[in-house]
Amino acid sequence: MRSRRILRTVSPPIQIGMVLLGLWGCSLMNADQDVPRYLIVPDIEYTPGEDQGTASTNVTDLWVYSATDVVGVFPLPAIVPILPADAAGSPVTLLAGIRENGISNSRAPYPFYTTVDHFVDGTAGSRDTLLPEIGLVDNVRLIAVEDFENSNVFANMAGGAGLVRTDLEGEVFEGGHSGRIDVDTDNPLIRVRTVEQEFDLTSGLPVFLELDYRCDQSFAVGLYGFRNGQETKHLALVVNPTESAGQAATWNKLYVDLGAVVMAQGAADHFEVYVECILEAERTAGSVGLDNVRIVTY
Repeated sequence: MRSRRILRTVSPPIQIGMVLLGLWGCSLMNADQDVPRYLIVPDIEYTPGEDQGTASTNVTDLWVYSATDVVGVFPLPAIVPILPADAAGSPVTLLAGIRENGISNSRAPYPFYTTVDHFVDGTAGSRDTLLPEIGLVDNVRLIAVEDFENSNVFANMAGGAGLVRTDLEGEVFEGGHSGRIDVDTDNPLIRVRTVEQEFDLTSGLPVFLELDYRCDQSFAVGLYGFRNGQETKHLALVVNPTESAGQAATWNKLYVDLGAVVMAQGAADHFEVYVECILEAERTAGSVGLDNVRIVTY
C-alpha cells in the first residue's frame, strides 16, 4: 500500500511565533553581542602647561566618539555605554565639552582642549573607571588679557572708578588680586576697555574669551573693532548674575564665543576687549568681579 505524504499548512500567527522563537534562540546563542561595556568618568582634569596661566575650567560634558560614529554626549559625572561594535580594535575618543556662552542648550566640545583616546576592555557588562587628563592643544594661541596680579590694562571709558584691582577677602578668585566693578545711583554706568593691547584676531577661526567672574547683577562683554582709525562696538554677551545682592560671592567660569563678533567686524586692524555694567532698575548698587581674562584662538 503506497504511503501518502500529508502537507499541513501553518496559520500566520504560528508562523510569526516560530520566527520570533528562532530569533530569540539566536540571541541566546550570542547573549553578549549587544551588551555594552561601561566607561565611568567622574570628572575631567585639566592641567595647564608652563606659562599657560590658570587651571580653572568649567567642563560640563563628555563627548565620546568611536572610530566610525558619535557614541554620545554625557553630562559629568558620566556613565558611558560602549557597544562591542564601537570598541572592537579601536579606541574611543573623549573630548571635554563646555556650555558656550554659559547656555545649557549650547553644548559643544571645546576646540582648544586636547582629546583622550581610550581602549575599552573587559567582558560584557564590565565597568572601567577613567579620569581623563587634558591640556591645551599645541597650536593654540593664548592671549593673556588680564589676571590683575600686577597690573590692570582696563581703562575707564564711562562713569565712576571703572574696573579696579582688589585684594579684599571674599573678593578675590585666586592669587592675590582680582578685578571689581561697582555701580550705584551716583554712577549707574561703568564701561571699561583694554588700552592699546591691539589684539589680532582672524575671522573664520574659533576664538573665545575666557573669564572667571561673579556678579550680583548682569553685565556685558564684547569687543571694539578698529579699522582705518574708526572704532565699532560689538556686544558679545550679556552675563546673568551668579548671586543675589548681599549674598556671598559665587564664582563661575565662562567661555564667550567671539567668532560671530570678529566676523561681524570684517576687516580689522585690531580689537580691544570691553566690559560694561549698567545699574539694574530698582537697585541702589551692584557689583561685578573678574579674574583670568584671556582670549584663546588659533
